[in-house]
Amino acid sequence: MRELYAWATALMLIGCTAQAQLPTPTPTTMTSETAPQQPGRFKLRLTLSSPEDLKVREGDPIAANQILADRVRDRQRLETQKAQLQLQINQLQSPIAPLAAEQSIPEVAALPSPSFLGEVAEVKRVKTLVAKAEKSKELQQRKLDLIQSLPKAEVPEATVPHETEVLAEKQRDLDQMNAELELAKAKLGQAQKDREYQEYLHSLELSRRAIAIEQASLQRQSQVQKQAEQVQARSFQLSQLTAQMQALDAQLLTLSAIRSPYAGTVQRIKVEGQNDQALVVELVLVIDRISRSGANADRGSISPSNEISSDGATALTGATGGDRGDSDGGEN
Repeated sequence: MRELYAWATALMLIGCTAQAQLPTPTPTTMTSETAPQQPGRFKLRLTLSSPEDLKVREGDPIAANQILADRVRDRQRLETQKAQLQLQINQLQSPIAPLAAEQSIPEVAALPSPSFLGEVAEVKRVKTLVAKAEKSKELQQRKLDLIQSLPKAEVPEATVPHETEVLAEKQRDLDQMNAELELAKAKLGQAQKDREYQEYLHSLELSRRAIAIEQASLQRQSQVQKQAEQVQARSFQLSQLTAQMQALDAQLLTLSAIRSPYAGTVQRIKVEGQNDQALVVELVLVIDRISRSGANADRGSISPSNEISSDGATALTGATGGDRGDSDGGEN
C-alpha cells in the first residue's frame, strides 16, 4: 500500500507545480452500532489541478454536503481573466466620439461692376482742350502768316515778334494739353490693368475655395470611412471577447466545488493518472448507515455508487457496496 502512494505522489509532482503529498491511509472505523457488516460505498472520480484541490484525507469523517474538492486557484485565475475581459468589453462599448461638424468654406465676395467713367471723362475733357489748343494755334499761325505777307512798311516793327511769341505760347499750351491727354490715357489704361489684376486675384480666390471644398469633402469621407472601420473593428473585437467570456463562464461552471451527497468516512483516495496537467483521483466514501437509510427512503430504496468528476457530473454505476459484491467490498 505504501508503494502505491509513493507512486501516486511522484505522478502528482510531475503534473503540478505545487508539491504536495497525499496522507498515509488510515483504516476506516464504523462507530455506529447499527452499521451494517458491509456498509454502502460511494465512489467518485475527481479531476484536480493540484493535490491542494482535494480537501479531505483518508479516514476523515464527512458530513453531508461537505466540500470534497475545490479548484480554488483555477477559479480565481479564471475570475481574474474574466474581470480583465469585462474591462476590455466595457472600453469597447464606450461611445465613439462623434465626427466634428463640417466647417463651412466662406464665400468669396463678388467684384463690383467695372467702371472707368472718371478716367474716360477725363480723357474726353483733355481731348477737347487739345482740340481747342490746336485750333487756337492754327488761327495764330494764320494771323502771323498774314502779317508777314504784308509789306514791311505797313507793319509795325514789333508786330511780327509779338505775334511770333503768341504763336509760341499757343504751341506751349498745345503741348501741355497733349501731355495732359497722354496722362489721362495712361490713367485710364492703369485703371483697366488694375481691374484685370483684381479679376485675376478674384479667380484665384474662387479656385482656392473650390480646392478647399474638395479637400474638406475628401477629408470628411475619410473620417466617415475610418469611423465605420472603427465600429466594425469594435464589433469584431466585442464578438471575440464575448466568445471568450462565454468560454470562461463555461469553464467556471466546471470548477464548482464538489460536495459529498452523503455523510460517511473517506475510505480510500487513489490517484488513477494524469490527463493534460490534471490529476485524476478516485475517492471512495463509506456511507453512514443513517445517511444511507435516509437516502434509500428519499430515493425509492436506491443506494447509488456514483462516479463524479470535478465538474459535478454524476453517473449512476451501481448499488451499495453490500449489494454489488465487487472487489472493492473487502478493501479497508
